Formats: sequence, C-alpha cells, structure tokens
Amino acid sequence: MALFDLKDDRLQPAVLGRPATDADRSAVLSAVRRQIAEVLHRPLLPVCWDQVVGGDALTALDAAGQVVTIEVIDVLDSTALLLAMARATNAACTGRAQLAARYPGGPSAFEKDWDRFRGSMPARAEPGPRLTLLTTEIAADVRTSFGMIAESGVELHELRVRSTEDGRALVSVEQLRTDAASQAPVLNWQAAAPAVETEDDPQPDDATAPTPVIEPSSPQADVPATSAPAGPNSGHRLDAAVLGAEPTVPSGEASERALAGIAQTIETPATLVWLRRRRGIDHRATLAADGTITLADGATFRDPSAAANAAQRTQDIDGWRVWRVGVGGPSLRDLLA
Repeated sequence: MALFDLKDDRLQPAVLGRPATDADRSAVLSAVRRQIAEVLHRPLLPVCWDQVVGGDALTALDAAGQVVTIEVIDVLDSTALLLAMARATNAACTGRAQLAARYPGGPSAFEKDWDRFRGSMPARAEPGPRLTLLTTEIAADVRTSFGMIAESGVELHELRVRSTEDGRALVSVEQLRTDAASQAPVLNWQAAAPAVETEDDPQPDDATAPTPVIEPSSPQADVPATSAPAGPNSGHRLDAAVLGAEPTVPSGEASERALAGIAQTIETPATLVWLRRRRGIDHRATLAADGTITLADGATFRDPSAAANAAQRTQDIDGWRVWRVGVGGPSLRDLLA
C-alpha cells in the first residue's frame, strides 16, 4: 500500500521515520522468518530452515504439493541470487523420504501434518513460485535484470524498514514488479539458453526450476489425442517438429539402451524439462541412473517418447526432442552418442 503526504495541495510519497538501524533490520528479518506464511499470505507447510550466507532458507510445500524455497536475506546481489537459484533447484529435487527425514518430529509427524495440510487445500490448487526471496536491500544489478528472470518461477519481495524516534520499526513488504522492456542480461537457472529457437530444436519459452510434486493428484485415464479438449494440456499441432513425427529412436529395446547410455554419461538423478509455456506445456520428470524416467505423478518409463506422451496425454510426440536436461540444457537427442 502506497502512502502519500499532502503538502501544498500536492501528494508526495510519504517518508516515515529514518533509515533503519542494523538492530531493527535484524529484528525485522527474524520476525519475517517466524511469520513467513502470514507475510506472504500464502499457505505453506514448512519443512526445515537452513542457514545461508546473509540469511536463512526455508524448504516448504505449497498448496499444490510443490517443493518450494523461501529465502529471507539481508542483501540480495547477483551472486546471492544465483546461489539462491541453485539451492532452490537442489531443494526441488528432494524426495518425499528426504523431506520427511528433515521434518521436525520425523516421518510420522510429517505424514500427519502433510495429510492435514493437504486436506485443507483446494483439490486443484495452483502451484506458486518455486523460489521466493525477501530482502531488505536489492543490489542495482539485480533490480535491473530481474525482469528477465521473473518468469523463471522467482518472486522477489523488498522489505523496506524505517526506524522511528520512539523506538518502533516500520516495515512495508512490496513485491518487485517486472519491466517487460528491460534489456538487462539474462540470469538463468543454469546457463543462458541459445538466443534462437528453431522449429527442429525448440528452446524453453521461460526458464523455471524443476517441480517435483510431493502428493500427485489421482491419475486419470488416458484420453486419445483426438478427443482431448483444447487447453493447456492438450497436444499442440503447431509443434510440427516433434508432433506427428517418427521418434528419433524407435520405442523398444533400442530406445531403452540409448536412454540408459545417456544416463551413464550425465549426473543422475537428473531433472528432465519439457517447457513451452506459451503453448501451455510445462512438464518435469526425473531420469535415474538406470535410464528410468519418472513423471511427477510417479509413472515410470524407459522410453522418452512414451513418457512425453503420458505427460501430455497425447500419442505422437518425439520425446527425444522435447525433453531437455535442465532448463536451457541439451535435449536427449543432442546427447545421443
């Protein structure tokens, strides 16, 4: 909420108090940490807090069962931002058993609290941002470049703290909005993606972190592509390079051997990403060392095309082209020997 001061019949931005003392800033950060769900107005199941350089990082589950990271730090510069993104990526790969082991009270308490939390949420809750940052100071390089990464599943809140003469600390929490016209350099989750998107090798429309879902929704029967209603999860015929074409590697033993070979050449478990946001496509999967692909709903496949078709509920996708190792990373087709 913006506050204005009326002076000489003109509204001017109100300036309350004086720049915050270090003690007030520290106290505010501690309070935000304790009341994080209230500050963000967002349902969360906190799992664990970790100390990081300059602050603290919370691993939590949101209303959709997505693993999210929330960091409360004093100063956010480009280095701190990239480190936070790396931590969020690692946290997103955390399995259910690992989360339960780190939960206060152990696995039994985790299961009980998760069931209660899930039962209080809408059946079709939308996932929130994968990384949320709250900070009292945003460096200029982050402020100017944030518009290029905001659609990567990152949300940034600025804590403006002022100290008053009577010893109070006044705090405003403002979400940093993006500037679509910004031409600042791209700060990506991993490396910057190639600038050109080709029909044969589509790049992600937006960079996002991996999204494992802790409690998948009830599986639905597969629906033939011809009868699927139009919408975000329906196959898109404009993807001519990957839809309706022969798979790069035919399904069967050849595909299984090729996928297992790729798994031996990269660090596993690896996150596979199929992202075409403008067309409503955003799927995540995990590639294990033995070449098994596990979707967010727990379904497993030994063939990338079968995994892609199951994720998108269609029948004619070349999974070797659409699945990439990480955001902006190489496609599985690129990694074929």
